[in-house]
Amino acid sequence: AAGAGLVGREVTMQVPSVKDLIKEGISHPGFAFIEIISDCTEIYGRKNDLGSSAEMVLSQKKDILPTYIDVTDVNAVEQPFRPGSWQTGVLSKNERPEYYQAYMDYCRQGGGNSQGSSDDH
Repeated sequence: AAGAGLVGREVTMQVPSVKDLIKEGISHPGFAFIEIISDCTEIYGRKNDLGSSAEMVLSQKKDILPTYIDVTDVNAVEQPFRPGSWQTGVLSKNERPEYYQAYMDYCRQGGGNSQGSSDDH
């Protein structure tokens, strides 16, 4: 997850979950990476013999697995993608200070080259 503070994945058919995940990503300090998987039932379904749009959505729905993992485990997000099962929800969460806050703390302790106070920015 390239060191992102929060990593999540959701699918467009789960609208309330998508909204909650985006809200969590925005409120999380630092960088958040959120993958939203969107189906294209009209094109993808026909090209893969999955039948009608409704049949494709139902097929995808049975493969979605809400994630119940330890989000503090940085290796959990590195699990390989397995066709037929999509982990969704928050996949990784790292509670650390965002870069700006960490840098300002460093400057207050006498390191770095802070130009003025944090109130000037």
